[in-house]
Amino acid sequence: MKKKTMMLYNIIFLCCLYIVIALVFSLIYILLDDLNLGFIKDHYSSFLHQQQSLDKWTRSFYFSVTTLFSVGYGDLTPFGLSKGIAIIESLIGYVLPYVIVLNYILYNPKFFRKNLHK
Repeated sequence: MKKKTMMLYNIIFLCCLYIVIALVFSLIYILLDDLNLGFIKDHYSSFLHQQQSLDKWTRSFYFSVTTLFSVGYGDLTPFGLSKGIAIIESLIGYVLPYVIVLNYILYNPKFFRKNLHK
């Protein structure tokens, strides 16, 4: 398999992996909200707007993505058990890139030796 094709497959795999992780966590946030165990509050929208089902889905997905890729922007705040889930998601977001890099270094050292000398 060519290097470019392999790299393209890896990029597509990583994008899909991050999307799946974000979707799973957003579903967890929605489930916690429906069970009244935790919710995510949007500080810039009204209470009635936050009660709409579409807003719950988009708010949960947005919060999940910002938590996975960064520490958030401060416009949304988790409450209840959602705080603990956000901690777990942020840990995954911080550890996952290191795991991916270590995976390449440990299980594919020939790739790095070959490409370092070019």
